[in-house]
Amino acid sequence: MRPLSKNITNAIAKPALFSSLLLSSFTAMAGDWIVGAGMYDITGPAADRGMVGYGSSEQTTQGIFSRLWSRAFVLGSQETGDLIVFVSADLQSITQGVHQGVIAKIAADENLSAYLNEKNVMLTAIHNHVGPGGYDHNVMLNLSALGYDEDNYNVIVDGIYQSIVSAFNNQTSGNITLAQGELTDASINRNPDVYQLNSDKDNYESDVNQTMTLLKLTKDDGSDVGMINWFPVHNVSSPQTYRYISSDNKGIASYLTEKDFGTQAPLNIGFVAAFANSDEGDVSPNVCGQEDGCMDSTKENVLLSATKQYEKALSLYQSANIALTPDINSQFQYIQLPDYSVDAAYTQSQTAQNLCHATLGWSFVAGATWDGPSGIDGVFEGMTQDNRGTEWEYNDTLLGNVFTGYPMFGLLEAFSTITLDDDTYSDCQYPKPTFVNSELFDDVNLYTNTLPFQLIRLGELAIIGAPGEITTMSGRRLRASVLNELSAIGVKYVVIAGLANAYGGYITTNEEYELQHYEGAHTIFGPNSLAAYQQIFTTQAKAMAESKSLDEGDAPKSLADSQLITTIGVVYDDKRLWESFGDVETDVSSSYNIGDTVNVIFRSGHPQNDFRTMEAFFEVQQKVGDEWETKYTENDPSTLFIWTRDTDADCLACSYAQLQWTPDSDTPTGTYRIVHNGSWKNGWTGEIEGYTGTSSSFEIK
Repeated sequence: MRPLSKNITNAIAKPALFSSLLLSSFTAMAGDWIVGAGMYDITGPAADRGMVGYGSSEQTTQGIFSRLWSRAFVLGSQETGDLIVFVSADLQSITQGVHQGVIAKIAADENLSAYLNEKNVMLTAIHNHVGPGGYDHNVMLNLSALGYDEDNYNVIVDGIYQSIVSAFNNQTSGNITLAQGELTDASINRNPDVYQLNSDKDNYESDVNQTMTLLKLTKDDGSDVGMINWFPVHNVSSPQTYRYISSDNKGIASYLTEKDFGTQAPLNIGFVAAFANSDEGDVSPNVCGQEDGCMDSTKENVLLSATKQYEKALSLYQSANIALTPDINSQFQYIQLPDYSVDAAYTQSQTAQNLCHATLGWSFVAGATWDGPSGIDGVFEGMTQDNRGTEWEYNDTLLGNVFTGYPMFGLLEAFSTITLDDDTYSDCQYPKPTFVNSELFDDVNLYTNTLPFQLIRLGELAIIGAPGEITTMSGRRLRASVLNELSAIGVKYVVIAGLANAYGGYITTNEEYELQHYEGAHTIFGPNSLAAYQQIFTTQAKAMAESKSLDEGDAPKSLADSQLITTIGVVYDDKRLWESFGDVETDVSSSYNIGDTVNVIFRSGHPQNDFRTMEAFFEVQQKVGDEWETKYTENDPSTLFIWTRDTDADCLACSYAQLQWTPDSDTPTGTYRIVHNGSWKNGWTGEIEGYTGTSSSFEIK
């Protein structure tokens, strides 16, 4: 067994606030900026829903390791009153439908709509792989959830909106300072051989972007508001077999940082820390091997990666001293990518090229070998048109029964047989061999064809809102293109905010695309995708530098009312005649030592009946005087909420809710109890009723 990192052991048990952080206070002075921060719960269905990220329909939610959150920041110029909003949400991606839903809520809010719209609101995701799916209005990201989940969609849209409302209402005069630093032991390139094909690889010391860029937000008096940092790494410290909802390494890094500043959501929300993702397309946290984060358990792997990012961010926060000039600009455009013309100045061939109609290549079916392989026989990374018939060959006999656990691939393969001639798009997408065309039928697409592109300037910092996953070298080339245009107006730093406003797969370089590993096969608009991104964002940067406005383009139509397959909810909850919901099935012991695991099981209703948004399924309560005070919930990494079905034949619709809590060295001794809050559905009336169950009290010694 590998030794448990001292950093991990101490991470959850840190004091409420480092004394060194008090140095951030300084003599009160009027700030140049408007700053505000807020966060809101977007957890969704904690049981019986397919997760999104790994693509396996067998990966369904079965409880909660940590809740999911939307973190929002309102940043503005005191002089002009111009505002921008930056959101980092604990999601796989921001989908087109989610973006449309949030913008519609803002437009309907008379307080927000006078200041905010799609041009100055940037929604991004941390690229979580262990959260509930089904929240897209296009097809692809709903397949592992076996349909569209309107309830999950609504809780996400409303949660992002509520986090923006909170940040807007909390805005105050303050300051923004920036810091950058290198984090060198938290990530590796998961396809180094592919990266080595890049002609400019020798211009860089590392095959991953190791720079963390951080913004420190403070009030006029120096008191802390929040932080935003960007660091590229896949949020996949939890494997595809993991079934507990978790915000993974980036979300737990946020938790650890916020805890230092006194925030413990949902109990107390103040300081907000966003660990946003960046050009993570080929970047993995599994630095010790395939699906290996160097520790022995998922929890330890998550905490190790989170702690590395958290400690670097805390160091940068303490040293941040580059004051940003309060100049705000934003550009926003909808671009329809199929057949989009890319000028010769941007293409590798130095001739004008059109983007392809979207397809997925066969290597997409293999998954990312390093972080989440599908294990499907007969498919592998590196399947090209050139090695077809020698290293691999498509035939129904070989692939007809190999989609166990990935029925979405079987469904897509069936659609490809019906809708796609084998040679369609082969020239444009070369050397990608097409597995399936994104357009299944008229107006039914795996991915949206029209993507939002957004560029925001905050003084010396430019933020590229990229609607997809950009590889390391693609990110380097794209940042250089934008900086070349904006340096004349004082921009010195450019970051990529990945998975922003919609999801359009991956963006690889031409060289990387040639080898057709997972990332290339998932570059859906073909080999000139990066060139198109460079052209679009360079055009936006030029317009920004010249204070010009661009045509925002035509927004794609909403598909909210066009969903053909929707998920099925709870029919009813059951119990035995002599039982009540909330009854304790397995009670606690009378006492525990630090490091022991407290375990209690309750008769429960289904978690889908009530998501407990901004509340909790479980509370660890301590007796203080004559009162019981809640100290921990399932949002804290010291706990784990597990939901299971009762498999006994006489109770087929029965279930259990279990809480495991492991008190650490920071836990005060005293008397505790576990409280479970839930809801059950009456099969006769369809009504949903709440209940509460309470364990016996016990001592922590």
